Amino acid sequence: MSAAWTVARALQDSARWAGLFSPASFYRPLLGGFSASAGALTALGVVLLLAAAALWRRGVARRWWTLVVAGVLVLAAPYVVRYFGRGITAPAGGVGFVLWMSWEVAVATAAMALVLVAAALVRGTAEPQRPPWTLPAACAWAALAALAGLWLWNPYGAWPEWYTFVWLPALVGVLVPAPRRWAVLGIATVAGTAAALVTWGAAVEGRLVLAERDALGLGAAADPRAASLLERLGAAPPVTTPRTAGELYAWWLASPLAADSYPASLAVWHRSGEQAAEIRVASVDLSASLLAALVRSPETARGPRVERLEGSPGVNYVLVAPLAGGDVLTVGVGPRTRLIPSARVARFLQGEAGVEPPYDIRLSPPSPPPAAPSARVIWTRVGWSARGERRIAVPGGLVRHVHLTVDLRDPWALLVRGALAVVVDVALLAGCWLLSLALTSGWRPRLPPVLTALRTSYRARLAVALAGFFVVPLLVLALWSFARLRDDARQDGDLLIGQTLRDAAGTAATLVPEPGAAVGRSMVELGNRLDADLWLYRNGVLAGTSAPVLAELGVVDPFLAPDAFVRLALRDELERTDDSRLAGRTIRVGYLVVSESSEVQEVLAAPQLLDDERVRQQQEDLALALALATLAGLVAAVSLAGVAARGLARPVAALREAAGAVGRGAPLPTFSPGAPREFEPVMSAFERMASDVKRSQTALEEARSRTAQVLANVATGVIAVDDALHVTMANPRAAELLGTPLAPGDLLPHTASPDWLPVWTAVGEFLRSRGERIAEHEFVVGRRQIRVQLASLGPAPDGCVVALDDATALTRAARVLAWGEMARQVAHEIKNPLTPIRLGIQHLQRAREKKDGKDFDATLSETAERILAEIDRLDSIARAFSRFASPAAEALPLEPVDVYAVAREVVHLYTLGGVEAGARVEISGEAGPPVHARRDEVKEVLVNLLENARNAGARRVAVRVLDSGRRLAVEDDGAGIAPDALPRVFDPAFSTTSSGSGLGLAIARRLVESWGGTIDLTSVLGHGATVTITFSD
Repeated sequence: MSAAWTVARALQDSARWAGLFSPASFYRPLLGGFSASAGALTALGVVLLLAAAALWRRGVARRWWTLVVAGVLVLAAPYVVRYFGRGITAPAGGVGFVLWMSWEVAVATAAMALVLVAAALVRGTAEPQRPPWTLPAACAWAALAALAGLWLWNPYGAWPEWYTFVWLPALVGVLVPAPRRWAVLGIATVAGTAAALVTWGAAVEGRLVLAERDALGLGAAADPRAASLLERLGAAPPVTTPRTAGELYAWWLASPLAADSYPASLAVWHRSGEQAAEIRVASVDLSASLLAALVRSPETARGPRVERLEGSPGVNYVLVAPLAGGDVLTVGVGPRTRLIPSARVARFLQGEAGVEPPYDIRLSPPSPPPAAPSARVIWTRVGWSARGERRIAVPGGLVRHVHLTVDLRDPWALLVRGALAVVVDVALLAGCWLLSLALTSGWRPRLPPVLTALRTSYRARLAVALAGFFVVPLLVLALWSFARLRDDARQDGDLLIGQTLRDAAGTAATLVPEPGAAVGRSMVELGNRLDADLWLYRNGVLAGTSAPVLAELGVVDPFLAPDAFVRLALRDELERTDDSRLAGRTIRVGYLVVSESSEVQEVLAAPQLLDDERVRQQQEDLALALALATLAGLVAAVSLAGVAARGLARPVAALREAAGAVGRGAPLPTFSPGAPREFEPVMSAFERMASDVKRSQTALEEARSRTAQVLANVATGVIAVDDALHVTMANPRAAELLGTPLAPGDLLPHTASPDWLPVWTAVGEFLRSRGERIAEHEFVVGRRQIRVQLASLGPAPDGCVVALDDATALTRAARVLAWGEMARQVAHEIKNPLTPIRLGIQHLQRAREKKDGKDFDATLSETAERILAEIDRLDSIARAFSRFASPAAEALPLEPVDVYAVAREVVHLYTLGGVEAGARVEISGEAGPPVHARRDEVKEVLVNLLENARNAGARRVAVRVLDSGRRLAVEDDGAGIAPDALPRVFDPAFSTTSSGSGLGLAIARRLVESWGGTIDLTSVLGHGATVTITFSD
């Protein structure tokens, strides 16, 4: 409340909102400052609506006392509306739509607050889900009651006393508990309709009061206020004698009489009775001769005086005040009535009223008695207007009839305004509801979901399309209608301007030879005779006006408009009409060339204001009707979109239910008849799809059963997991291997023993790598050797299949077989050298038995050399097999090795061997950064490769260090290797020569792979071989 009142007080101090918070147009003393203006009452109503909305959402338990309080509030609501309606006072200038809406909103907020509190007390703790039938019935009843109120209104008492109780059924109907959206709509509709009707009636009554006040001020009725204000002016005359009409007007604007909009005529006179300056603000019935006689009266010398002069249509008051220097000031004012029109000068300087005149007043011709004057106005309602009559006495013993007409407007215009007022009330109540929700519950509007709905919702898109289809043509039609009204008004004005210029052209042409002062007087006389404003330009410069005060005040441009000058003076056009600006208002100016010679060109101009009240009223009615039609079109578009969306939603819902049934495996429900024709192919296709799905499900179940039977009998454990390692399927063998039962949904790392954690880690890494190939791993789980194969099922979250095999026995058997094969090979390799040794020893025995010393020594020496050679061969075989069988764990750690240096050292040794080396060994390349390996092993591998080249009969061997020491190649020109033997060259016990053990390349590959590198061999039979070693980074 403090915030609302602070905002209200701030707006009250604003000049733009001052009328909204002015007690002059709305005041009721009941609530003090809170009901002292329409703005204050609106602020209070908004606060009460916020509190009532919070009370509604809280949900008050229904008790007997809540029902009693709600009943009291409902009974008081119509009287509250009538009470605040009586606080409306129509301003003298008329009631515009904006002012009437401010009254309507103020009264409606108070009424909505009372009804919403009553509804909150009746609702209870639970909010209904469906609106009751009483809610639309209450809205319809309120609309009918308002329409009946328009016909029942009369100038005396407005409505009958019983009419107030007609609104009770509508008020009771909106109290029935309903969903909040429907409740807000119903309450705002009923309260807004009542407020609109009451404020309309109050505005009409205010216009009746203005019209009656105008009529009662005519005739012989005195106006003490006018006499008092004139006496105050006489006591404080101008310090400096006004010499021009402009100075008179400036002095008049500062007087209280001008503030009260009195019709007046001001003049300054010489003591002889000659007029020095004059300005007529209105057409007051005071002739110049009468005023001159008052000036020449002997009483003028005694000091200021106020003369009361009876005239038609009422009493005139004249102030005659002598000024310093002997001049005399006269100020004549007439009764404040719309019968006295404003002078042309005043219309240009003050402009026309921005709203429709509150009433129309006319006088009948004078008639002689016996008709006597009447003391009051007699009102009657005739159709959609209120008419008043009064007789007044005028000089000469005659009587005139005053006819008053207050237009009630036609029913269509009233319905349009009432409907728009109700829409504003609904928006206001909804806004207060959302504001209360934001203040109490932290609700915030969410624009992104709204924008998303506009893009994705079929109903929203259809509503926008229908709204655009309706609103866009309506806007085009409205714009065309506005332009047509404006153009018609301008054409009528241009015709009047043209006729005025043609009427004045003949006289204006005779003013060419006259001097400047004479031209000015002649223009004034011409303007008075034609009752028109005229400007005369000579050679583009202002020469005279029918209203000199406009030129004195700088309102009239002293030079001809540039565009008009160019067209009339330079392009030989004779007549033109253009838009222009005068005193801040848009005017229409017609130009006519009245005289043209080689020395002087005279252009006559006739200005006309564009403030046509008739056109403005038509435009306002059209704009309001357009606004209502647009809102109706939007509501219709949303409603039709809802109907269309619901029509599509039914078959879509049926399809959704059918899809759900198919997904659950339930029988397909039957589609209800009456679906749109466009959905028949879809439904038929859906039925066929359901049949296909059912057949596929049957086939899938059969295949799944067969797969389950197969998996149940295989010796491999199979587990299917998703990307989070949850079990989706497992066969009994997998549960047997893991030692725990597996169910779908179990998390493998938590289900199996910790010994299996490395296996699940490898599975997780395989899933993260999104591998498509089958991966194989072997793990030691407990004392078992487990072989794991992993196969992907597709992208996440499909997971993968894990195949588990217990390879413990197989590995042990393979190891036994491998060692058996190794023993056989060792036995075979050892057997070959033993045979020569045995034969040599036998040969020595036979030689010794011959007792031939000389031959025995030679035989012993030769045989001993052979035996030692075979023993050396056995030693190399033993060391080779020992190296191949040594475990990798015994290897030394890697170290930086300069490959080029090691290769150069080995090649140098072979170079020292000379002819005994058997082959010419060369080295090429350059040193690079060290690689990670073991120096002695690199040397051993290189020697092994060089020995293989020599054994292959190579005459030239090239050792190349490539890629900055990252690659080592050994090329020879030996016998080469057959293509069918290339895949087995790195197998143990395979050799291309009869003397080799077959372990050289096998040991070399093992050593190279222990460094993290690779070894490859390429060969062409008969053209040598190339062995390439690539070191790791």
